[in-house]
Amino acid sequence: MEQEKPKTQTPEERYQQETHCQSCGRFVGIYTRCPYCQALTQKRLSIRVFKWIAVLTSTVGLLMLLFFARHVKTPEVKISDLGPLSNFAHVRIVGEVTQSYGVHPKWGSLGFVMAQGDVENPLTIRVSAYAKVAKEIEAKNLVPNKGDIISVEGQVRFQKDTPSLLINASEHIAFIKRGAAPAPETVKDVDPDKVDNALIGRFVNITGSVLSTKKFPTGTIVNIDDGKSGFPIWVPVECLESDQPLRPGDLVEANGKVETFKDKLEVKVLKKGAFKVVSRVSADTVTNEAPATSESPTTPAADAPAVPATGDSSSSSVEPAPVAEPSAPSVPAATTETPAAVDNPPAGGN
Repeated sequence: MEQEKPKTQTPEERYQQETHCQSCGRFVGIYTRCPYCQALTQKRLSIRVFKWIAVLTSTVGLLMLLFFARHVKTPEVKISDLGPLSNFAHVRIVGEVTQSYGVHPKWGSLGFVMAQGDVENPLTIRVSAYAKVAKEIEAKNLVPNKGDIISVEGQVRFQKDTPSLLINASEHIAFIKRGAAPAPETVKDVDPDKVDNALIGRFVNITGSVLSTKKFPTGTIVNIDDGKSGFPIWVPVECLESDQPLRPGDLVEANGKVETFKDKLEVKVLKKGAFKVVSRVSADTVTNEAPATSESPTTPAADAPAVPATGDSSSSSVEPAPVAEPSAPSVPAATTETPAAVDNPPAGGN
C-alpha cells in the first residue's frame, strides 16, 4: 500500500495558518497566544528565532556604544583645519599656551591662548571656560601658565572667521608638559615722569598727588602729577580701598603693570591692596580757603564812607553815608515825646 504524500501548502495557506488563530480563526499576527480566545498558536521556528536575535543585537549595540563613548578619545585636529563647517563640533587640540589670563576675580571666567605651527607664523586659538567649570579648573590647580603644552577638548565656536574653543568639563584639560615656573615679577619704584615705553609689561611702584579723577562703572582713572598734563592710573572697582572720593592734592601710591591704552601709557592695578591713599587733603583746609576768597570783595566796601570825599556822585557807595550818620541828640528827643503822647492822647482818639 503506497503512503500518501504530504500535501504541500501554498504560500497563502501557510500565511493564513501562521497569522490566524486555529481555534477562533481571528488574526493574531506574531502572537503565540490568541488575545481573543487565549489558545496557543503555531509559529514557524524562524519567527521565534528572529525575535530573540533582535533583542540580543540591540543589547550588544548599546554596550558597544557605551564602551566607545568611555574609551575612545576625541579626534585630534589642527587649528588650521577648523572652519565654518566645524562650528559646534567637539574636538581635541594639542598646543602650547602662549598667554594665560587666569580666572577673572569678578566674572569667574577662565581664558588663555594656544598656538600651533611655526614660531614665525603661529596659528592661535582662544580657549575659555565659564562659571562652574572655571571654578572646578581653578580648584584642581589645572589653570595653565605660559609655556605649558596641553591637550584641550571642547566645543568649537566659529565667529567672524576666527575659531575659539569652549571647555565644558574640567576633565577635558590634560597637561603634556609643564613649562618653567614663572619668575616673580620685580617691582621697580618709578617717578610718574620717568615712565616710558621700555617699562611696558613690567610692574612698577608709582607715587604722586592726585590732579583729577574720572569714575566709570568698572573702575576709576586717577591722574597724578607728573609735571605735565598728568599720568593715568587705572584702578578697578574691586581694587579700591574705600568709597571715599579722592580730592585733588591727595597723595596716592599704586603698584601695577605698565600698559598702553589708545597709544598712551598707563599703570593698571591688578590686585586688591595695590592702590593706597598715603595722605588726604584736610577738609578744614578746603573750608578755610573758601571764606578767604569771599571776603576779599567786601574789603573795599568797608572803606565806602571815604568815597564821597572824592566827589564822585555816580558811585553807588555814596548811599551808605545816611545809614552810618549818627543822630545821638535826636534819639533822646524822640523817646521823651513818646510818654507824653501816651499820657495825653488826642481828643480824636475818643
